[in-house]
Amino acid sequence: MGRKPTTALLCALLALVVVTAACGGDDDDSADGGTDTTETTAGEELTPIKVGILPLAGLAPLYYGIEQGYFADEGLDVTTEIGQGGAQLAPAVLNNDYQFAVGEYLSIMQARENNVGIQVVSNLTNAADGPDQGINALLAKADSGIEGPADLAGKTIALNGLGGMEEVAVRAILDEEGIDASGVEFVEIPFPDMNAAVEAGEVDLAAQPEPFVTLGEQAGLVNVLDPFYEAIPGMPLGLFFGSEEWLADNPDLAEAFVRALDRSIEASSDTEAMKEAIVANTDTDAELADEIALDHWVSEIDRDKLTTMGELATRYGALEEEPNLDELIWTG
Repeated sequence: MGRKPTTALLCALLALVVVTAACGGDDDDSADGGTDTTETTAGEELTPIKVGILPLAGLAPLYYGIEQGYFADEGLDVTTEIGQGGAQLAPAVLNNDYQFAVGEYLSIMQARENNVGIQVVSNLTNAADGPDQGINALLAKADSGIEGPADLAGKTIALNGLGGMEEVAVRAILDEEGIDASGVEFVEIPFPDMNAAVEAGEVDLAAQPEPFVTLGEQAGLVNVLDPFYEAIPGMPLGLFFGSEEWLADNPDLAEAFVRALDRSIEASSDTEAMKEAIVANTDTDAELADEIALDHWVSEIDRDKLTTMGELATRYGALEEEPNLDELIWTG
């Protein structure tokens, strides 16, 4: 099924699934493993925790929770740092440079399959559970004649990375439609360049997340379908993970982080607050933040849908075997 991700890419490929925007940065270097403490002006000691992130507007609940003091309420001084590319987040977590990092499920499954000692601690985002609620889309030119899944036969589809969850999802759609996948070509193109490639006729479709979905539609492209919804409605997408070793040694800190994160994600029902957090913490301007579809933020990990995801990923060669969810997910 194309080529499988390289070992480096197995560690993290989140940029393909959640609302994406160039991030300005909200970072410092205060966390050192979760064992030292800092002192607040009130004399309360907080434990430094550093979270490795990517430039994602989908991290709005994390930004908001830090700003609102939810993590400080749990005794944690949480800071963020943008990793040097998604592939560097897992090594940084293993080296204890970060205590947690943002990721996506297939990459974590692939990493575990390659004996990388990381575990999921919390869900962050899910795909749409309705046909018109998605933050992901296959975009095509308005006059392409491509209107739905049955029209994907023989087409060229741009993906941010080959062998990832978008490709698995599209292949599942092709099978459902009885379309021979050998006639469909997948091409790797970075998100920011995909829409122009569709407009120029270099590819027929682009598998895009927000804000590139909205930007593409503003440029005249049309949203043909949401591949994640079509493959698995409500598919788990984004997550936070930690080092298996660190989690075993610091269960109280991990539980405190998850409690604060749960509170932060619960607050995501306030869409205006999330938009404000996106504008304040990324380079997304207020006008674009008001136009894009926001992520579906959910803290609970859906094991049933992860089982389906693992089955599909194994069927289409992204995994050698179905993942052991008991090993994948940290339970304290």
